[in-house]
Amino acid sequence: MSEPTPRQVLYALVAAGFIVVVVVLVVGSAVVGLSPTWWTVVMGMTLAGVATWSILNWRRTVPVLLISIMALIVWTVGTLLVT
Repeated sequence: MSEPTPRQVLYALVAAGFIVVVVVLVVGSAVVGLSPTWWTVVMGMTLAGVATWSILNWRRTVPVLLISIMALIVWTVGTLLVT
């Protein structure tokens, strides 16, 4: 396996940042009662899957960034629909 490029490392960190932001949003919305419990559980399991897949495939920059951004979009739209 070759050494990772700086771009791969940067994009992996950006994707990780998106995932952390969504985790904070999920927990925050659960604490203030914005979203129902079942939605928090579903998003928690989804984010666990997204984080696991991203850790295993962090060198694939485009899919990792897309899946982390999609997690934010899914949380936003889903939370608006279930509130």
